[in-house]
Amino acid sequence: MLQAQKVRLTDYLDERANAEFDQIGEKTLKDLEEADHGEHGESDAGLPGILRLEIEENERNEGLFFKNLRERTTKEKVEAKEETQKIKELTKENAGSKVRKNIYLALISVLVIGITDSLISPSSDWRKVAVLGAILVALLSQFIYEQRMTSEAAERTEKEKTEEEKK
Repeated sequence: MLQAQKVRLTDYLDERANAEFDQIGEKTLKDLEEADHGEHGESDAGLPGILRLEIEENERNEGLFFKNLRERTTKEKVEAKEETQKIKELTKENAGSKVRKNIYLALISVLVIGITDSLISPSSDWRKVAVLGAILVALLSQFIYEQRMTSEAAERTEKEKTEEEKK
């Protein structure tokens, strides 16, 4: 799902950029033709097709350079923020899958068994217990983080449903 969202976002940005490049190219070509008419007093219809294509390609490349220099409009910024917010929400929804929770719980139980086995055995190695304990702490913190993410996502969906029902 996240990859699909990324693909959609890049496709959207590519389409927008291509439209802007075309506008810049057309405007620049029109300006060049006007300037050429003013200098020579004749049409550039006699230019070979390859030369015309080269000029258009150069204009598009220049458009790319200047496009990156200009500041983004507020509308573009808002659209980008909305898109990133959608991606974040999608990530939060996917973070709380039941399979992932079960895997975390299984790993945590295996670590607890390993730690207790190391502590009970007469030849307990404190380094093994310390490493397993560190891994256990990391797994527990990740599990708690994902639980919070899923509870926040569930609360948001409930709020949205109640708002829709009120309407």
